[in-house]
This record gives sequence, structure tokens and C-alpha cells, in this order.
Amino acid sequence: MVSEQNFEVEFAKIYPDFTKNLIQTCGDLTFTEVKICMYIRLNYSNKKILEFMDISHSTLSNLRSSIRKKLNLKRTQGLFTIIINL
Repeated sequence: MVSEQNFEVEFAKIYPDFTKNLIQTCGDLTFTEVKICMYIRLNYSNKKILEFMDISHSTLSNLRSSIRKKLNLKRTQGLFTIIINL
């Protein structure tokens, strides 16, 4: 398994502008929320995200909800669609 630090470095090689664009879009995301967005950008399932981050399903739901609010998304707007276009 890739270490946390290596994950971020490898992600930045594949998507060099993603984190910068995400922060420009919404500067008040926490580090954990940014990380969730990175996993979503890689099209990881919720199950995979839960495994990699070692968090509960309710914690992930709360984080996704928080990301939606901070990005001013409606419930009907897909988080994946927004993130994939950053």
C-alpha cells in the first residue's frame, strides 16, 4: 500500500493542478476534505475511501456533506461530476 505522503506526491504527478484548483474554488476545505476530493477524483468507491482513510461510513458521509456545502452544491448535483471537472 502507498504511504500517505507518497499518495499525495503521486496524485500531484497525475493531476498537477487539481489541488490548486480545488482550493481556489473553495479555500475553506480541511486537509481531510481535500484528501476525500482527491480519492473521488481518482474515482475510488466509498468502500475504498473508507479502507484507505480508516474512517467510519458516517464520518465519510459527514465529510462528503461538508464538501458539498462548502462547494455550494445542491443535493441533486453530483459531487463526482464537479470534482472531475476541476
